[in-house]
This record gives sequence, C-alpha cells and structure tokens, in this order.
Amino acid sequence: MSGHRGSASEASAWREVLDYFSNATQIGLTATPKETKDVSNMAYFGEPIYTYSLKQGIEDGLLAPYKVVRINMDVDEGWRPTSGLRDKYGNTVEDRIYNLKDYDRNLVIAGRTEAVAKKITEYLKATDRFAKTIIFCTDIDHANRMRQALINENADLVAKHWNYCVKITGDDDVGKRELDNFTDVEERFPVIATTSKMLTTGIDTKMVKFIVLESNIGSMTEFKQIIGAWHKN
Repeated sequence: MSGHRGSASEASAWREVLDYFSNATQIGLTATPKETKDVSNMAYFGEPIYTYSLKQGIEDGLLAPYKVVRINMDVDEGWRPTSGLRDKYGNTVEDRIYNLKDYDRNLVIAGRTEAVAKKITEYLKATDRFAKTIIFCTDIDHANRMRQALINENADLVAKHWNYCVKITGDDDVGKRELDNFTDVEERFPVIATTSKMLTTGIDTKMVKFIVLESNIGSMTEFKQIIGAWHKN
C-alpha cells in the first residue's frame, strides 16, 4: 500500500519499495493524486478507481464546512518600484512588476506583512481572539516575520501569555513542542500558529476555526488538501 505522495517521484525510496514488490498487488491511497504537473501518483497507479471528495466528507459530517474569505492588499495586483529604489541592505531593487508569486520569495514588503497581521487581528477581535488559528506562510523566514507581526498586533495578550502566538516549523524546537498543546482540545494556548510546508498535510485539530493561506497556493488540489486536513469537526 502506498502512503500519500511517497511513490510520486521515481527517485524516492518509496518507489524502490514498490518496484521490489512489483509482483504484489499494490493499492494507492492519497490525498494528492496530482501533486504537481511533473510529479503525480497517477503516473504510477493510473486513474483513481474511487474518489472520496471534500464535499462528500463535509456532507457525511467527517469534515467541517468552511467559508472562503478573499482579502486583497493594494500591491497584490502588481507593484513596480520607483526608479533607483534600494532595499534595506542598499541593493537596487530590480525594475519590474512584482505580484503575488514574488512576495515573500523574491521580494519582501514589510508593510504588506504588517497589513496582513493587522487584518487577521481585526478579524479575531471581531469574532473570537481565542479561536485557534493557523497561518500558512511561504517559508520559514516568512512564518517568523508573520509571527512577530502578529505578536506586535496582539501585544496585550502576548504580555499575559507568552505562547499566544508561536511558529511551528521544522527548525523551531519550541514551536514543535507547542504543537501538542495547539492540537489539544483542553489547552487554550497557543492560539495562533504560523507555519510553512510542515503542516500542509494536516493534523487532527478539532479546535482550528480560522485558516489563513498567506502563501501562493499553486493548485486547487493543494487548497482542498489543506482545508480538508485541518478543518475537521
């Protein structure tokens, strides 16, 4: 039986296992049959013989229904630097139009990160400041900057609860230790977790109410995987 996406890459260790047991009956079970346009489990297993959709999971009561709220920043449609603009290190910013695919990868706009943190905080203040929230960022650096921006916006609660907002990424031992508390239905803190790719496949977290995708999601498959994995009853 093939787990998740391990068999997708021909160079993976999982593929060697499947090849070794090539005479056996092999059943593939995955949340991401088409991982990317270049690497796909379907290339090995073929078309799915049965699909259990996100919609069906919601209707069966296994997954919680969700509502998508889109918020655009002023620069999201495109931003071009003024002539001779330099970054904080003194380097000249390349003169071209930047968009969502560039932000927090090729270009970091500190004001945009702060604006996103402010929007998230405004939403929580209008609903529930203790609603478990997870924010998917582009990479570890972005997750760290987003955490700091959220700490600044929620300084009153952070002063009372040091772990109100944490970063849960592969390089953060403190954050990883807080993961159990984040998923525990009895634990109130942490409330907000910023992360990158580490948690995209989801963990059983019944308390998560607010999912923020502050990274460029490349496909509907990945979007549904994140929403389905995290938004459970």
